[in-house]
Formats: sequence, C-alpha cells, structure tokens
Amino acid sequence: MKSHIKNLVAGSMMALVTLSACEKALEEEPRSFVAPDLFFKNEAQCLTALNGAHIPLNAIFSSDLIVANEACTDLAFLNSADLDAKFEISPANPGMGQAIWEQSYKGVMYCNAAIEGIKGAPINEDRKKALLAEGITLRALYYYVLTSTFGDVPYYTDDVSTLKTLEEVMQLGRMDAKVTRNTLIQELKEYAPSLPAQRTSSIPGNRISSSMAYTLIAKMSMWNKDFATALTALKEIQKIYGQLAQYPLEDTYFRNKNTPESIFEVQFTWSATGLKKTSTVACFFTPTKQSGKDIYDGVQIPELGSKANPFASITPSAYFVSLYDLNDPRRNIILAYTYNDKWFSRPQTLNGTGKPWMGPKFWCPGMDNISDGNNQKVFRYADVLLMIAECANELGDANTAMSAINEVKARASQDYVLTEYPGKDQFFQEVKDERARELMGEYGRKWDLVRWGIFYNSVKQTTAEEWEVIKANLRPYHEYYPISDREVTRSRGILTNPAYTGF
Repeated sequence: MKSHIKNLVAGSMMALVTLSACEKALEEEPRSFVAPDLFFKNEAQCLTALNGAHIPLNAIFSSDLIVANEACTDLAFLNSADLDAKFEISPANPGMGQAIWEQSYKGVMYCNAAIEGIKGAPINEDRKKALLAEGITLRALYYYVLTSTFGDVPYYTDDVSTLKTLEEVMQLGRMDAKVTRNTLIQELKEYAPSLPAQRTSSIPGNRISSSMAYTLIAKMSMWNKDFATALTALKEIQKIYGQLAQYPLEDTYFRNKNTPESIFEVQFTWSATGLKKTSTVACFFTPTKQSGKDIYDGVQIPELGSKANPFASITPSAYFVSLYDLNDPRRNIILAYTYNDKWFSRPQTLNGTGKPWMGPKFWCPGMDNISDGNNQKVFRYADVLLMIAECANELGDANTAMSAINEVKARASQDYVLTEYPGKDQFFQEVKDERARELMGEYGRKWDLVRWGIFYNSVKQTTAEEWEVIKANLRPYHEYYPISDREVTRSRGILTNPAYTGF
C-alpha cells in the first residue's frame, strides 16, 4: 500500500502542476513542470490545481458506475457477461468497485493537495475562501461517491506530502459513514456561502456553485435521516433556480450540455480534429445497430450515423415501463418505442408488448465507434424538488411536499398534478415512483434504494423476476460494494469486508 500511495502522491503533484483550464469544460492540457514549492503563487495556479482535482470524475461518472447504479436496480438490467450486472462481485472480483475506489481516493488526494496549497497562497482572502470552498465541495463529492458505494470508508483530509503523513494514512480503517457525512456537512455549511449563488450554467467555466454544495449537504443529510438539515439546504437552491416550468424537458438530454436546470455535470467532449474526452455510456443505451449503416433495430436514424458500435443495451424492467402514462412526455425521452413515428422492431414483438429500448435522452448523435462525447448529468433541479418533497413529507409538512412534487409533475403534464395529499406512506411511494420517471440514468437509483433500505427486496421483486442470473446471484450484502482483496492486502488487514465474510 505504501508504494501504491507514493505513486498516487507523485501522480497527483505532477497533475496539479501541469494542468490548466479551458473555459467552459474545465479541460486539462499540459503546461509546464513546476516544483510543488514554487506552485500556488497566484490565483491562476490555484485554479489549475482545482481543475486537476476534477480529472478523476471522468473515470467515475462513466459506463461502469451507470451500469451498477441504474442497470442493477428495479428499473433496468443488463443481460451481459459483466460481473456487476450479474451480481457476481466479491472482494476477489470487485467489478467496477476497484476503479471507483482508486479514482475517488485519487480525487480526494488531489483535493487535499489543492486545498493545502490554496491555504498558503498569497491571494485575496475573499477569493481564497471561494477557491477553498470549491476544493472542499469537490472533495465532499468524492466522499459522497465512496460512502454511497462502499458504506464505511477511510476518511482523511491531510495533504499526503511526507512519509509521516503517508504512514498515518496507511493505518486508517473504515470510518462510520454517518460520522464522515456529518463531518463533511459541517464543512460544507461553512464554505457554501462563499461559492457563487447562481445557476451553474451562469458561472464562467461551469465551475462549482453554491447549489452544488447545498445539494451535497442535502444528499448526505438524507442518508443520515436528518431531513430538517437537508430541507434547509434545498431551500437555498430553490431561491436560485425558481420555478421548474422555465426549464424545458428537452434540456435533460445528455447531449444538451450545461443547461440552466443543471447543478452539476461531468464534462466530456469529442472532436474529430480536436480534444477527445469521452465515455462509453451511450453504447449501453442505444438500440441494436446494423453494421456499417445508420439502421437501428430496423429504423434509420441519421442523427446517430453509421459509425457507432453500441454494446448490448440496458433493458428497462417491466416495472419501470409500467410507471409511465402513455401520454407522459418523459416516456418517449427515457424510453424508445419509435423514432420519427417509425416503430422499432423489438417493441412490436410478443404481439406488440415487446420491451422498448432506452431512449434518446442518452443517445450520442454522430457517435464515432464507442466514443460518447455527451456530458454526464449528475445533479439537476428536478432532483432537488423531489428531495424537497421527500424531506417535507418526512417532517409532516404536506403543503411543501405537495408543492414540490407537483412542480415536477406539472412540467410533464398538468394531468399528473396531485390534488390531495394521500397520506405519508402513499406520498412516499409517489416520490419513489416520480424519481424513477424523472431521473432514470442519472447515477442515483441504486443509492436511493439503499438509502431507503429497500434495495434487495426491490430488485428481487422486479428485475430478478426477468433475468434468472440476478435471481440466482443477488444477496442482501450487494447493497454495498466490497473493498477489493488488493486494498485489504495493501492495508495489511486493517480494511475488512464483514458483510462479505466467506469470500
């Protein structure tokens, strides 16, 4: 583990001193090698360090995590040899968990180094606090991913720049996730007011906004069942974003980047002659394709082109399909029965009851081979409103709960607006269903199910009934990923996997 962390330290410092930002996408490109003790001498260098701390997000919010969080749930499954999709993960075969662990802790390390450097930078104190707030919020995001994926994880905020600090970090075991979240929440409360109180899309370079910090406060508070703290944070976002009706549903397409409703997107791009920073997410959400042609499951789709090579596609569950009214406009955004009024072949099978494909929300126009240049939408305002509805319902505030959920429903259609509060339990079920209708594919479904304490039963009663492999392999402990044997060995046994005992 010592050599592993040393390599990460060296890599983090090299990245921090050789990267500069391109406006809009926070792209990183080589500049020059600078000794760490000569860095953080001005605001531009501090921004470069923060841009470098974004790098691991491109490896985290990608196809591996979206398969685990969306296609291993009650809403969808992926019929493939993928270990995660088949629930064949274990400490010896951790699936995507190993990459999420490594990339998230790489992000923590980059943030720790940037935060420490900014603290000593000779810049204006107000700007210093704003830059620190950005680093602290980004670090909280990495820990949010870690605690949501693994539960209890090691927590540290030290800049690992000396052997002594390295030795201390090596001795860290799992820290209670609730304690970690509370620590992060208190830190975010202090620094969120120093971030821009604007829509993220209005901030130059789409940098981190106060709404991003408040979203993380709310997300982590809801994990900890502290709904009052979550609701207070969410109302700060509501002041900035206003009425949901002003944001068109079409802006939820992943191809539509950095739209006004977005709170946080991970930046990707593809250019035939320029920068390429891509994922393969769209490959798992695109209908089957005829080789060398722009024919997808029997329908010509010129916007997708002939060069794409999609993989086996994620299949929506019967339960998920049943949640949509036939006239819900989100149905034809998230699911695909037709294209330009021409029916795909699969939905017409079984006497017209065949499964739809995943919809154009996720498709990447002009995708070259497997290179998806769409941004990945992580947090947006509709999510905030549905969290407000859930928190207010838990706190007995039916009026606030109804108002928030009805904003989301009304954007789809006034016909879906709730006219009467149905009671706490039934309203909670409506929140769960509405989150599925609105947010499928935005990296949060599994974490919601785990947070609600219903992951195992929800999957067992839905996708496990459609794919025998899930039924055979699914276990209650799959709600969290195991720490890999590799990391357990590196920690000299300090890290353990009690839920996976026997592997």
